[in-house]
Amino acid sequence: MRLPSPPLYPAETAGHHARQVRRVPRPRPEVTLDQLHTFLAVAERQHIGEAAAALGISQGSVSMVVHRLERSLGLPLFQRVGRNIRLTDIGHALRPLATRVFDDMAHIDELRSSYMNNERGEIAIAAGYVVGARRVPGWLAGFVATHPEINLHLTLAPFRVMIAMLLEGEVDLMFAGAGVDVPGVESMTMEHTEMVLVVAAGHPLARSRAPLRQLNRYRHLEHEQGTATRRLAAQLLGEHGEEAEGIQLEEGALSAALIAGLGFAVMPRALVEPDLAAGRLVLIACPGPAVAQRFSAARRDSGHTPALDLLWDHLRQLTEHP
Repeated sequence: MRLPSPPLYPAETAGHHARQVRRVPRPRPEVTLDQLHTFLAVAERQHIGEAAAALGISQGSVSMVVHRLERSLGLPLFQRVGRNIRLTDIGHALRPLATRVFDDMAHIDELRSSYMNNERGEIAIAAGYVVGARRVPGWLAGFVATHPEINLHLTLAPFRVMIAMLLEGEVDLMFAGAGVDVPGVESMTMEHTEMVLVVAAGHPLARSRAPLRQLNRYRHLEHEQGTATRRLAAQLLGEHGEEAEGIQLEEGALSAALIAGLGFAVMPRALVEPDLAAGRLVLIACPGPAVAQRFSAARRDSGHTPALDLLWDHLRQLTEHP
């Protein structure tokens, strides 16, 4: 059963009426910017010929535009005094209003100029959990330092959610832990790396002669659900460690837990290379074909802002000169 709507009290009625008014489309103005521009040229000089010379058009064209403006308004704006003309009272009243319109247009031009010159901008970015935590900050650092007036907004999300956000225009750019092959989207590879099984140097598996057979005895530190890294990790492990106790961790917590010796994990080698070199982590060999991960950036094919083009060029330079 549908309940009747509650009555609108005076304050609510006013607000309701205001919302209804805002829904009504604005009427198309009969006065054009060109007419106002010509009107101001004549009003400032009080002379048709001088206004025509300043505008670079004929006197007849100036007179025609002024007459059209007066006809649109239904009001006389000028009166002739000998060879010159003077503003009527309504013409005097219109002049500051027209001037204000062109002052506002100047602000629009300034906005366009700063937009085209990349002086300001907003770029919305989505990134996968792994690449967003471990790679994206480094890729963006140089750009942020060089272009402090461009604001970047970063959101972490699963791969499928990022694709939807990109296609629907919620974000301008995305970083993923896999290739992006979607119609209407262009992408570039930021980095390739292999997936490796690792444990802390002090973990019992690091000293085992048959570590793969003993994986089920220890905790499996898993990447977050929905990440490309988790899917690739499962591909590398295959049947090994299927019965191990799985613990899903956020990316920062996973790395800390791994180094602390709380379990084993499959990681992109590029992300753990410093820990391998320092001896904090050790590799456990996995049989079978190698599994590679590709970190990529993607954006829509069209509709780019100058700021986004600038960031895209920055990212491309990183791939050319890593």
